[in-house]
Amino acid sequence: MTTASSYALLASENRAKVLANLASSSVTSGAIYLRGMPTTERKWTDCEQPFRQESNFFYLTGVSEPDFHLVIDIATKESHIFIPKFGADHALWCGAPPTVQETKQKYGVQHSGTVEDIPAVLAQINSSVSAKINASTVHVLEQETEFSALGAASTKTDKSALSHAVIEARMLKSSGEIELLRKAAKISGDAHIAVMKAVGRGTGERELHALFEYECFRKGSGPQAYTPIIASGHDGRHASVLHYVHNGGPLDKTLLVDAGCEWENYAADITRTFPINGKYEGDFKTTYEITLAMQNAVLAALKPGVKWEDMHRLAERVAAEGLLKAGLVKGDVTTLLEHHIPAIFFPHGLGHSLGLDVHDVGGYPKGVPRIDAPGIKYLRMRRTLVAGMVVTVEPGIYFVDPILDAALADPKTARFLNAEVVERFRKGVGGVRIEDDVVITENGIDNLTGWIPKEIADVEKLMRA
Repeated sequence: MTTASSYALLASENRAKVLANLASSSVTSGAIYLRGMPTTERKWTDCEQPFRQESNFFYLTGVSEPDFHLVIDIATKESHIFIPKFGADHALWCGAPPTVQETKQKYGVQHSGTVEDIPAVLAQINSSVSAKINASTVHVLEQETEFSALGAASTKTDKSALSHAVIEARMLKSSGEIELLRKAAKISGDAHIAVMKAVGRGTGERELHALFEYECFRKGSGPQAYTPIIASGHDGRHASVLHYVHNGGPLDKTLLVDAGCEWENYAADITRTFPINGKYEGDFKTTYEITLAMQNAVLAALKPGVKWEDMHRLAERVAAEGLLKAGLVKGDVTTLLEHHIPAIFFPHGLGHSLGLDVHDVGGYPKGVPRIDAPGIKYLRMRRTLVAGMVVTVEPGIYFVDPILDAALADPKTARFLNAEVVERFRKGVGGVRIEDDVVITENGIDNLTGWIPKEIADVEKLMRA
């Protein structure tokens, strides 16, 4: 397990990356301020909500405790962590609180104190900087709105530089971060395999949801990175709902499992789709083969220098070829793509950045717009890939009733659809998605989840065991 000292080292490296990014934007003085996630309670009760540290704060501190604050002197690069002023009864309800000295040692910072010390520290930082540069500036994140802890400095905040510096740092994962992501992927992948083995004995979506979380927790994981999607339902129709999270239906024919845990706040995001009876057959098998071909084509093409939107378009092209072969659509591939016909069946983006958040920061740098076209407009990232990025690759083919009904009713799209075949597929297939977590390396990729069975023969063999 990762130790507190390694968290401190990782956070120190992260602070250095952010400070370097600020320096490249000519920000070399003043202070950085981040407020950690506060303790929250369910409304009208004294029951605390489950705590999870705000990701940017964890990135720069390694702190997983609530109500902490961070100040960094940009000029000296010295860090200050501030703990709350704990009440006399804190130990009764929550255990002995950390001390200032313990905090300084645990998180490897130069200074620590209590929250009441923040205004004095900011005044000291400001007094040590030349007056001709904006000495009183406190750099904060764009989304931050609570500055009461800053005292008089609360009127001198600047949101123009820090968010960009943090986002660009978080986009490129260090080797330490990649190992945390790898651990999250390993625990989550083992849980996916456990569900595959148990599905034939399962009684419903909720039971398999519980099994997935149990398998993660028993191996020491943190909470789930997002609400698991355990989608079956009558004729597998729940799998046509991209973010289905009710997980209360029966098991029927097929199951889509989109789930991943966190390991020390770093996320996994994995999807596998398989038959309840352990045998890929008929239209479901055809749909699965199209989806797998889409993913394999993208995985083979990923490398530094590739544009992410081009990978989405590659997946669309492979989808068009598969849909034609299956008889679901008619025409030629070029015409189908020009009229966005694959987006009827592949209506979401190919994938997204992954890290401390499952939909990690930085998908769209400032000034980069979304592409206004069906399907690709939902793409969560538009960047040129570089080594150190971590992305999900999650193509899918779905039979979504409202989308199909609209397409069949519109002469502009209906002329490309074989209505009888479409109706046959949607009666027996909800949807298929296959998702892996991939590190972009100098020479290609490191697929953190490629070992989890997804080839038809491998899944069928596992489910027979």
